[in-house]
Amino acid sequence: MWKRTIRWTFWILLVFGAFANGMFQGGFVSWFLFYATALLGLYEFLTERFALRSTTSTRTLSSHKLSSGQSLDVDILVTVDGKWPLPWLVVEDALPTRLLLQSGTNRELHFPGFNRKLRLTYSMPNMPRGKYVLGDTHLITGDLFGLTRKESVHSRTDEVTVYPRVVPITVWHTVNKFNTGISYAQNRMSEDSSNVIGVRDYAPGDRLSRIHWGASAKTGQLKTKEFELHVTNDLMFVLNRSEGAYVGISGQLFETAVTTCASLSRYAIQKKYSVGLVSYGRERMTIPQSRSLEQYMRILEHLAIVQPDGGDEFHDSILREVNYLTRGSTVVLLTPVLDDKLVNLIGLLDYRKIKTELFYIVGGRQIKEDDQARIGKLATFGAHAHLIRDENELDDVLRGATSYAANR
Repeated sequence: MWKRTIRWTFWILLVFGAFANGMFQGGFVSWFLFYATALLGLYEFLTERFALRSTTSTRTLSSHKLSSGQSLDVDILVTVDGKWPLPWLVVEDALPTRLLLQSGTNRELHFPGFNRKLRLTYSMPNMPRGKYVLGDTHLITGDLFGLTRKESVHSRTDEVTVYPRVVPITVWHTVNKFNTGISYAQNRMSEDSSNVIGVRDYAPGDRLSRIHWGASAKTGQLKTKEFELHVTNDLMFVLNRSEGAYVGISGQLFETAVTTCASLSRYAIQKKYSVGLVSYGRERMTIPQSRSLEQYMRILEHLAIVQPDGGDEFHDSILREVNYLTRGSTVVLLTPVLDDKLVNLIGLLDYRKIKTELFYIVGGRQIKEDDQARIGKLATFGAHAHLIRDENELDDVLRGATSYAANR
């Protein structure tokens, strides 16, 4: 405001000085300077008063929910409803700092003149995982001579959630022998001929779809199909978010761990397994086990924002949750660090009849002899150790291409 006051005070003094010079000096040149100064001052005043008046803008996003690696397209349509011509106009979109490097350009210069509509379109490829808020749209214009600058801010917020990438998994042999016969899927899977294990005599109340017509025709009595009971797994995922675990190694390693966790969670939910998540970072999060589709979305929402910012060691985080795990549960550990403390803890879990699946996130690192010895020791506990170098190879690893596994 004070800059504006100083500027207009200067213009008034300049016009008054030109007028005084014309009155006292006289002549064509003096009065020409006065009229030119007066017209220029009037133009500056009208630009200040009417530029960007009644100007509106709308922002359209290609999507508010993306997967990591996808592109976000932004389209901003500016409508100039005022009659005052704009010699130039800068349209700028406010972006979070992390996205500034992703965008080709979120700022563009236009020369609209009397044009009523103009637009800014830009794309942000390879969006990183996270939650982002796109802020205000800034419109900046001025006069032909660069003496006046006017800005209009169109306040708005658009939230964009970028979920971790999910890798398709065809098979994951994670049946827990401690859980057999203890818990069954509450949401029964579809019963088809491949699940039939025998026939029995028809009992009142049996559905017609379960009648085995071939056996009934042979025996002359109604026979009913007997289906295999579907045993489920109770999985608790534990993601290593300890800050010290990722110091000095590639930042992509944590993204691989998050992608692995999201992919395994989706597979487990599709198989009607009970799934939960333990995530200890700067803020501790525990999602109790559940089989619902909403459970997968809760896990995915959390995985969209997690960072390796925890102060606790990984095995301490697991110890806090051991007392809440029931016999027959399966703990799925995702970690870039495999040490003696973790191996001993897995032995404790085995003693308590809790199965362990270890996903060792190694990336491009070489496996040391100590790590190989620890993996061998895990086999004595009946634990499965999977070496994950790249999330794109996750399905191959689970099918046994690069998996260390042993059963007692």
